[in-house]
Amino acid sequence: MMLLGERWLCGCTRKILLPHGLLNQELKKIDHIFIFGKPEVSVLALGSDAFDIFRLGNMLTSKGWSLTMLQFPSSIHISLTLLHTKPGVAQQFVNDIQESVSEIMKDPKAKTTGVGAIYGMAQTIPDRSMITDISHVFLDALYNTEPLSADSTLVNGSH
Repeated sequence: MMLLGERWLCGCTRKILLPHGLLNQELKKIDHIFIFGKPEVSVLALGSDAFDIFRLGNMLTSKGWSLTMLQFPSSIHISLTLLHTKPGVAQQFVNDIQESVSEIMKDPKAKTTGVGAIYGMAQTIPDRSMITDISHVFLDALYNTEPLSADSTLVNGSH
């Protein structure tokens, strides 16, 4: 902000409002999904009462969209950036959602796979402290900084 200034930031925000308006309007027209709340600027969260919304998240991710999966309630959200202001990008997102929802509705009760299944499963664990413990173990393993021994064959994740 110090380098580019308030004027630049406000200009970016105004640009982001254009695809936000289009998405907010067009996504409301798609059956079987809904928008959470009344988003005002750069984040849109989607849910569904007809199918597992994480399936939609998986399908959109496979099409190249960067979404975040959320819990309580199950939802996916997209944070709009300047990339979404490029011509045709917002409409392509709408088209990809329409196509994906149509595909999902061929079998709305199908099981979720991939990352979506992990989010859904984690949401059902009654003792939430387990999630914290498992997350700590995972992050500890991921960011292990202990040096490998000279005779170790483990290099960049390969054996």
